Amino acid sequence: MFNTPRKASTISIVKNNSDKMEVLLMRRHLNDRFLPDYLVFPGGAVDQQDLDYRITGVKPALNLKDFDGSLDIYISFLICGIRETFEESGFLLAVDDEGNYPAISTEQSIKKFDAYRRDVFTKKISFGEMLKRENLSPAAGNCFYMNRWITPPFSNIRYDTRFFTAIAPENQEPSHDGDELVDLMWMTPAESLIDYRKDKIKLVMPTIKTLEFLSRFEQSEDVIKHFQE
Repeated sequence: MFNTPRKASTISIVKNNSDKMEVLLMRRHLNDRFLPDYLVFPGGAVDQQDLDYRITGVKPALNLKDFDGSLDIYISFLICGIRETFEESGFLLAVDDEGNYPAISTEQSIKKFDAYRRDVFTKKISFGEMLKRENLSPAAGNCFYMNRWITPPFSNIRYDTRFFTAIAPENQEPSHDGDELVDLMWMTPAESLIDYRKDKIKLVMPTIKTLEFLSRFEQSEDVIKHFQE
């Protein structure tokens, strides 16, 4: 009997480095049951708290059919991607009332949000409770849906994953969680594909196809414009 795939989300974080665009890739632990030593985008499985989270004023994905035609389901995947990205990379895609990302750059702020990160991961508090304490809201308008990939039926561990993309907050720096993910790097999509073909890094097909798509763009703003048109 085939395993039923778990619902999941991932976000490819992009940024500009001089005249080229780079994407954040994170290395999975060598002993992980799923894709050990592979480079991936931050992400993970949909949690009950993602299903329960409610926000208004969200512009739905153009391809809402990938979410059973439901805006609520779209939001749950989007919240999952934002939460998992925070847990795994430290990037907090959440904004204040003026639409600004929190600055996580001083020793004090890094320490505070690292503690939040651990508490959300261990479920000492929910992601929503953390945002409420900090007067923040998920940056839903800054994340854009790209595509859906389902792990093949013959795999022991399966995911039904929605892929999003977002520009990295300028006043934050990523860090791996040291648990599921043990390293991170910024690479241009083209460079990562070259390294993959030279067997320097491991990539799975959905990541490869997403990198091929991102390699079409020169700057991170060009990716966002593509989805806003």
